Amino acid sequence: MKTIGIIGGIGWPSTIAYYQAINKLTAKRLGGSGTHCAKLVLIQTDFHELEELVQESRWDKIGEIFIGLAERLQLAGAELFLLACNTFHMVAPQIQSHISLPMVHIVDTTARKVTEGGYRIVGLIGSRYTMNGDYFIGRLTSEYGLTVVVPDEGQQNEISGALHGQDAIACLVGRGAEVIILGCTEFGLIVQPGDSPVPIVDTTIAHAEASVEMAMAD
Repeated sequence: MKTIGIIGGIGWPSTIAYYQAINKLTAKRLGGSGTHCAKLVLIQTDFHELEELVQESRWDKIGEIFIGLAERLQLAGAELFLLACNTFHMVAPQIQSHISLPMVHIVDTTARKVTEGGYRIVGLIGSRYTMNGDYFIGRLTSEYGLTVVVPDEGQQNEISGALHGQDAIACLVGRGAEVIILGCTEFGLIVQPGDSPVPIVDTTIAHAEASVEMAMAD
C-alpha cells in the first residue's frame, strides 16, 4: 500500500472523519482480523489563518500555503495526497502546477461516484464558494456532463445545520435532483442518509474511498 498524505485542519473535525474513513476502508480491504491500518502522513494548517486570507480574497497566498504543506508531505514519504476540504480545491490547479505528487481531486472522486450510480442531475449543498464556484460546478458539468442544481440565495444563507440542510435537500429534489452531493466535508457529520428522499454522496467518503483505491493500486 502506498502512503497517503492528508492536508487537514480545515477544520479538524472533518480531518478526523477522513482519518477514520481511510483506516476503516483499509481494514475492510485488507481483511484479516480487522486491525490493518492505512499508511498515512498527516499535516495540518491553522484554519483561522486561512479564514482571514479568504476574507481578504488572497487565494494565491492560500495556494502557496498548501504547496508548502504538500512539499512537506512528500518529504515525509507520502506517495499521493489529498486536501481534506471542498472549498479550498479552488486553488487545486495552482497546487498541481507546482507539485509532482499525485493529488486526489475531490470533485473527480465525487463525480465518479455519481456517474457510477447512473445519475445525471445532482443537487449540491456546501459552502457558498462550492455552491457558486466554477471549480466545483464547472468541473461537474464540463468534465462529466452532469446537470447541477443548487439552493436559492436565501437557502444558501441558511444552510448551517441539519435542519436547514433537510429543507434545502427537499427543495433540490423537488427541482429534479436524483442524488444529493454533500459538498462540505463537515456536512456528513450532521446530515444523515435518512434526511434525504434520494441517495446522498458524501464528498468526504468518496474522497477517502478513492484515496484508498489509489494507494492500493499496482
